[in-house]
Amino acid sequence: MRSRQEIVGQIEATVSGGAGDQVDALYGAPWHTAALVNGVIALLAVLVGGVLLAAHSRRTGTASWIKALALGGAVLGALGMLVAGGMYLDLFAAQPQLPTAPALGGG
Repeated sequence: MRSRQEIVGQIEATVSGGAGDQVDALYGAPWHTAALVNGVIALLAVLVGGVLLAAHSRRTGTASWIKALALGGAVLGALGMLVAGGMYLDLFAAQPQLPTAPALGGG
């Protein structure tokens, strides 16, 4: 009987405290890490596109496709930063929640 009570206590402790941490470790942390990596790559795209656009916008001999490509890179980078920010702030999908477990009876 005593070992049964110990097992029930361990299960209750696992359900109440540790399971939420497991969900955060399995879903929340990798999701936010991916958002940060995506944000850094998007920021690089904005910077490269902006520098190229600034460097070639005043030159008269620059082909029009270079300006269009630089503008496209900057715009896609800005869009990527918005998506990465939304991912990091959980605007698109909420973190999974554990369903409430039924109470274990002591009888």
